[in-house]
Amino acid sequence: MGRAPKTFSFLCRTSVLVFVVILFALPLFAQSAAPPAINPVNPHASPEARALLKYLYSISGKYTLAGQHNYPNHISRWTDRAYDLTGKYPALFGQDFGFAGGDDKDSVDARPALVQEAERQYRNGAVVTLTWHAVRPTDDEPVTFHDSVQGHLSDFEWNELLTPGTDLYNRWCAQVDVIAGYLKELRDAHVPVLFRPYHEMNGGWFWWGGRPGPKGSAALYRQLYDRFVNYHKLDNLIWVWNVNSPNPTMVPIPEYFPGAQYADLLSEDIYGKFEQNYYDDMLTLANGKVIALGEVGAAPAPEVLAQQPKWTYFMVWSDLVEVLNPLAKLQAVYNDPQVLTRENPLALKSILGEAPAAAQGFEPITPHATPEAKALLAQLYSAAGQKVFSGQGNSPKDVTGSTDDIFQATTKYPAIYGEDLGITKESGMVVTTARTAIVEEAQQEYQNHAIVSLAWNAAKPTEDEPASADHAQSLMSDFEWNELLMPGTHLYQRWCDQVDLLAKSLKALQDAHVPVLWRPYPEANSKKFWWAGRKGSHGSAALYRQLFDRLVNHDGVNNLIWVWDAAAPGFGGTGNGSYNDFFPGLLYVDALAVDLDDMGSRFRNDNFLSLIGGNKVVGVGLNGKIPTPEAFAQTKWSWFLVAPQAEASAPERTEQLRKLYDDPYITSRQ
Repeated sequence: MGRAPKTFSFLCRTSVLVFVVILFALPLFAQSAAPPAINPVNPHASPEARALLKYLYSISGKYTLAGQHNYPNHISRWTDRAYDLTGKYPALFGQDFGFAGGDDKDSVDARPALVQEAERQYRNGAVVTLTWHAVRPTDDEPVTFHDSVQGHLSDFEWNELLTPGTDLYNRWCAQVDVIAGYLKELRDAHVPVLFRPYHEMNGGWFWWGGRPGPKGSAALYRQLYDRFVNYHKLDNLIWVWNVNSPNPTMVPIPEYFPGAQYADLLSEDIYGKFEQNYYDDMLTLANGKVIALGEVGAAPAPEVLAQQPKWTYFMVWSDLVEVLNPLAKLQAVYNDPQVLTRENPLALKSILGEAPAAAQGFEPITPHATPEAKALLAQLYSAAGQKVFSGQGNSPKDVTGSTDDIFQATTKYPAIYGEDLGITKESGMVVTTARTAIVEEAQQEYQNHAIVSLAWNAAKPTEDEPASADHAQSLMSDFEWNELLMPGTHLYQRWCDQVDLLAKSLKALQDAHVPVLWRPYPEANSKKFWWAGRKGSHGSAALYRQLFDRLVNHDGVNNLIWVWDAAAPGFGGTGNGSYNDFFPGLLYVDALAVDLDDMGSRFRNDNFLSLIGGNKVVGVGLNGKIPTPEAFAQTKWSWFLVAPQAEASAPERTEQLRKLYDDPYITSRQ
């Protein structure tokens, strides 16, 4: 952004690469001639990078990709927010490698998570663009925006920076090599990247900018190109040269151009009016290359794009999607036939060779979800606003006790059979024995037409299973938490062993064709459990994402509908945290749930939860008294799940259950 602070492996193998190459050998649009053969400036560019660049040429002058930036530590928050506001996902996913420390929105600690998210976004049909608010080479990360990113180098320091062998050049190499490591992860995952280094170089507000001429800012750009392409062999990059919209006090933009042999795409950042001369001048300088709007505050209106049709994409900067974009205007842009979102097959099939999950309806987030899991998710969506599936949790010590109580009280069985695979020492049971009993009962319940819902109140990985229930509520130290999230450590390996053992039970259900409504690490925003209450990119959301990757990509568990479970947000320092600070992102979540003690609150928890989840299905866990049927009327809840033995007063509870289960809106087992 101009003058203000900004803030696992993709399963694409040889067969997919061949398919992409074949796809791009065909015309992209039947009604137009095949696009010209466009070669990236890197002669060794990967097939995916070549395909992406060719795609951008094919839409130039016809369509513009809607794009959304995200602060590093927010991972995909603002992409998800764009969906909330428009009902469509941006076709372009933007991120930044950051510069700050700790939980700052621009934290460098977010890099591993944002790289994983970039892989996932690409797999789900988005084009990925990355930039870097680079630290001044005289400084060490982390830094502050004002003191370093907006710092200055003396002329002597600048010359040293551009002279191989000097101390400052070597420091620069060490810094950019760190970023190269993350880009290599994307290269090895076959993810092409629109890479926009040293952006807004015609402005003097960044240390790398404001130096015209052959030995100025453009020379540093060329130096980075050489380091990344010729030294690191980063062949997955499409090189995006970027400037800010000019003003009369600035040196002309061409004085910063590194040369056509170093730029695949020319882009401009515009925070204001989209003047026609900005567009015309960029087209002239591009001389046939594609152009784009690298950053904008307000999205260009349809009438702007009609007059300036060769902007191949625009990228709204993070929170400005709701700060500078009135809802009606933003929706008008996203609904413009000229603007492509991720749902549009013209924005997706041409890149991936197949329509991603978002374009196919209610598809699970698991890439190879079983047919049964797909059917379960569709079943939940069919209920939203039409009916509510009843559900009852059970104790591992008595796998059908609470469900049987419901039948005794109401003569009806709940539609959902709930259990917990977290086995505590207090149960007096062996973990494998207890889970085997749960799996066998879950299979029986499914054969009897029940939906199976499993939670995992996990033992702390510092403890051996079964662990005491008290230990699940005792916090880990910060050192332990960091070790838990760091592959290769002893604690991480203990956690892997714990998860892999759990996976055996889940795969037994998968082999029996039983889908599972899966609710791991519940109430992540609370302060009740060792896994909960940690904000930021290395917090509770990171552990949830780590579990997803282990179970899906390592253990091959594909029968799960992933439910992110929260506690109702509170107020003050003792209350539960807000959803946003702990949500792992829409691409890790099929559904959302919240646990409530009382549904009589005047707050519409279903609305709040649905908003965070981008209108994904939502459910409610009932930990307190049984609500009246009216509590579910005109809500978005698809299911409820009553905690085992939620109330001590059996007669009163029985009467409440009868009223609830007798209501035609509440669906019991068929």
